[in-house]
Amino acid sequence: MPLDSYYLGFDLSTQQLKCLAIDQNLKIVHSETVEFEKDLPHYHTKKGVYVHGDTIECPVAMWLEALDLVLSRYQKAEFPLEKVMAISGSCQQHGSVYWSSQAESLLEQLNGKSERDLLHYVSPAAFARQTAPNWQDHSTAKQCQEFEQCLGGPEKMAQLTGSRAHFRFTGPQILKIAQLEPEVYEKTKTISLVSNFLTSILVGHLVELEEADACGMNLYDIRGRKFSDELLHLIDSSSKDKTIRQKLMGAPMKATIAGTICKYFIEKYGFNVNCKVSPMTGDNLATICSLPLRKNDVLVSLGTSTTVLLVTDKYHPSPNYHLFIHPTLPEHYMGMICYCNGSLAREKIRDRLNEERDDNTKKSNDWTLFNQAVLDDSKDDDNELGVYFPLGEIVPSVKAINKRVMYNPNTGRIEREVEKFRDERHDAKNIVESQALSCRVRISPLLSDSNTRSQQKLNEDTIVKFDYDESPLRDYLNKRPEKAFFVGGASKNDAIVKKFAQIIGATKGNFRLETPNSCALGGCYKAMWSLLYESNKTTAPFDKFLNDNFPWNVMESISDVDNESWDHYNSKIVPLSELEKTLI
Repeated sequence: MPLDSYYLGFDLSTQQLKCLAIDQNLKIVHSETVEFEKDLPHYHTKKGVYVHGDTIECPVAMWLEALDLVLSRYQKAEFPLEKVMAISGSCQQHGSVYWSSQAESLLEQLNGKSERDLLHYVSPAAFARQTAPNWQDHSTAKQCQEFEQCLGGPEKMAQLTGSRAHFRFTGPQILKIAQLEPEVYEKTKTISLVSNFLTSILVGHLVELEEADACGMNLYDIRGRKFSDELLHLIDSSSKDKTIRQKLMGAPMKATIAGTICKYFIEKYGFNVNCKVSPMTGDNLATICSLPLRKNDVLVSLGTSTTVLLVTDKYHPSPNYHLFIHPTLPEHYMGMICYCNGSLAREKIRDRLNEERDDNTKKSNDWTLFNQAVLDDSKDDDNELGVYFPLGEIVPSVKAINKRVMYNPNTGRIEREVEKFRDERHDAKNIVESQALSCRVRISPLLSDSNTRSQQKLNEDTIVKFDYDESPLRDYLNKRPEKAFFVGGASKNDAIVKKFAQIIGATKGNFRLETPNSCALGGCYKAMWSLLYESNKTTAPFDKFLNDNFPWNVMESISDVDNESWDHYNSKIVPLSELEKTLI
């Protein structure tokens, strides 16, 4: 890698545009952020969006202005943009931009002029629709139903597109606009995701969808690696304009480099004339590129909700989670499992335990009692299990409910439901165990077999069912991730992370780090690797390149591999399956 070379990663999220720079050693050297509500108040957004009932949208022009503003801040900071060799990044997933027939000619101006700003050259004439649907939008219930009916239900939808139909996904959003805004739809020549919208601006011409991000549309046949004829026909049948395939610019892009940065950015901000642009991708897809994850590695984000990301070579979709093509690894996928109930559910139990304290110590936000209970290994709760869903849960898909049961440790069968356990401290341990165990059983079908097998005497032929998967217990007894990475607010809690690590059972270590820049950083790494790979300066695939070059010193190694604990929790798989059956 050239000395004094830099790589930029953008993160165009709902509330801000961040731009991060790393050097050739993968060290973060500069960062600038534009906060939409604060820095661009004339758009009158609230937390970056317009809300009209269930319809939630973003002004596209705001993103153009933010791009100029963030780069002007780099210029003001005297950052040497002429030494930036490549750019990539992440954008909020599922949003869609509707270009007019004038878009291509207006973008072409960016290859010859830089006297004015992007708004002058591009907006509003380049857009048939001035706003983009946001991932928070909940206005497409009718269209989601039509999508699933088109293919024969949520299971078949997930099998084809990696996910069942969701409000936020782009396909139902496009169908809604075709049905309810026919004039806008007919004036739309090209439809972009937010990711290839930003890529198009940087290179000065319209570029195709990025394939991994296209998997978040409910339109892409993932195994066939093409758009679904049936779903495209559904959209065409709802409009006089039968050109959805052309509007999507045909097949998505599979190249590692989308083009060279256009003259506008070279002349206005001093970028290198040879600076390459690697296709932007979705935010979750960029996150998985921000850490040295390889096949069978898992990332657990312990925030208000819990999100699990996994690198896998197994295509095993489910209506209750998501599968995307991996943005940098051929023949690999990113699995994504989202839970509503995470930190907030644990905090309710923490607060209840603190209310019962009879000392004068500070009770608010004190995790002492909770953590002591989580790490209590007295085994006096080995026949207890509970689920704690103060919010309706996604996985499993059930309404808000708390439920505690006693089960038979020998058979795994539920014996009775109880209003409370013998000791209320048991709720602390049981909530963390059930959350971690849910993660474990749901990543299991996406993992390769490991060399570790259960030493317990269990009936391996017992059939267990989680969501839409029904299989013998043995399928869960020899599947373990290799590495587990823990991020998010609750990853700072040693007790919670240790329990998660014991149950998930990574065989090559558990790691923790803070990742406030994960989306932008994943873009930086993707930009660097794409340039080196395209120019034959590395032949290593992305995962090996990042593993070999990653600054492991920033990573904290935690919780050694614990085979005994992992084996112990095998006995709770059947009871969890039985308990979840009673929630539906």
